[in-house]
Amino acid sequence: MMTQQDPWMRLADEALAGQGAMEAEQRFHDLLERLPAAAYTCDSQGLITFFNRPAEKVWGRAPRLRHERDRFCGSFRLFTPEGKPIPHDECWMARALKTGEPHNGFEIVIEQPSGAQVVALAHANPLRDRQGHLIGAVNVLVDITDRKRAEQERRELETRVFHAQKLESLGVLAGGVAHDFNNLLTVITAQATLALAEASHPSPLSSMLQEIIIASERAADLARQMLAYSGRGTFVNQHVRLDAVVREMAVLLRTIVSKGATLELDLSRACVDGDATHLRQVVMNLITNASDALAGKPGVIRIRTGVQKLSAPMQSACMAEPIPPGDYAVVEVEDSGEGMSESVLARIFDPFFTTKVGGRGLGLAAVLGIVRAHHGLVDVTSQPGHGTRFTLLLPSAVAHASVMPRANDAPSSCSNGSCGTILVVDDEDAVRRVALRVLERAGYRVLLAAGGREAQRLFREHRHEISAVVADLTMGEIGGIELIRSLRAVDPTVPALLMSGYSSEDAASISALGVPFLAKPFTANMLATTVREVLAERGGGGISAA
Repeated sequence: MMTQQDPWMRLADEALAGQGAMEAEQRFHDLLERLPAAAYTCDSQGLITFFNRPAEKVWGRAPRLRHERDRFCGSFRLFTPEGKPIPHDECWMARALKTGEPHNGFEIVIEQPSGAQVVALAHANPLRDRQGHLIGAVNVLVDITDRKRAEQERRELETRVFHAQKLESLGVLAGGVAHDFNNLLTVITAQATLALAEASHPSPLSSMLQEIIIASERAADLARQMLAYSGRGTFVNQHVRLDAVVREMAVLLRTIVSKGATLELDLSRACVDGDATHLRQVVMNLITNASDALAGKPGVIRIRTGVQKLSAPMQSACMAEPIPPGDYAVVEVEDSGEGMSESVLARIFDPFFTTKVGGRGLGLAAVLGIVRAHHGLVDVTSQPGHGTRFTLLLPSAVAHASVMPRANDAPSSCSNGSCGTILVVDDEDAVRRVALRVLERAGYRVLLAAGGREAQRLFREHRHEISAVVADLTMGEIGGIELIRSLRAVDPTVPALLMSGYSSEDAASISALGVPFLAKPFTANMLATTVREVLAERGGGGISAA
């Protein structure tokens, strides 16, 4: 038999149930408050009913509870990872309320009123009462900003390392190609100059030979730029004022830069130990590049020199290794041109890459190689429509060095009819033959060796006859440096000349010690003149046997 419940008892039960619900809600909010992640709740209409302190920190603001202007989310603005704006009524909290389904692990970008951005993973889940009715939703925001930043830095580092390694690999390739190219050009140039000396003037034959020599010189210039990119060009160290180099090149280039270009110079003293010719080429290439960027339109090219002290290593996207802390001379060349896209910026130092009609794409490649050979750094910043700035850092001068300059293309002569015996060592047969012809024509007796072992044997057999040794720097088993050291161990006074299709750090060290170095390709007169100068210096300094 059922009895009717007292109305007052029913009201009491409902009150107790409501009190239990409020207590449960309070316990739930206490739990959310203790979470290390941002969390907040909304009612079924999307009005915010609770948020914890991490949520306020992520949003950069404190939204108003149960207020119509703060529905679904307390963020100032929301974006997708790609940067597309997300209306608040389309955020993951709103979707959870509209669909009644959970939406977990979706990445969003929260913009705070200050403009700062936070990247977070949203975990929005609907809340239901005991009867299964939707009463609201809870959203937990996991801040992954630091993780995303670390991932971005890792990707940038990987890209930078890959790009630098690619440039280094291209440099090795360019150096090897230029080395072999210069050996071939040596034969062509020297044989052509010998033939021209025998030809009657003027004649069709002499004209054709002159065309061959001119074409060879242009090819040699191309090879020199390839070597500059590889960092293996012939370097003559001396004390160089970069501000003076810039001032000199600016005066020379004022007439050839874009007609609407204005050159602005801000030059402070900046000294390095380096190759003045190559550093002039760097400045010339950068100014020319800035002029091309203006595309004939009015604009400004700003050039600055000075010094900078690095307290920590500095990295560049186009260099495999950072430069160490220390004192550096700085050259900056900035233009107000159109700037470059990221895709173009990523390739500007690639040899033979150019956006200029008729360009060869070696100007900036040579800049990179020369700076790299001087143990410096190149950094580039550019944006479409905002111009481009090249910044070079080179170690400040700490010492002075001097070397024998490259021989002029002047004819040689030999007195008394006999000039002595020259030992020529080169692993290229064609180079040996042309050296034989040039030196015999100049009055020398010539001994030929195809490698270091054969040269050592010939030197032992003809030690008292040999007046000088002409050796290639890079040979198979025994290179030119090791060969000269071994011969100087037998006769410390024997004059020596090193030649090669490219220079290396060893060759630069030899040059700094006063041992002459003849870069290939060379003309017949250049070889004969340099040998004569070497003989004139007999008894001077050079590589020691030790």
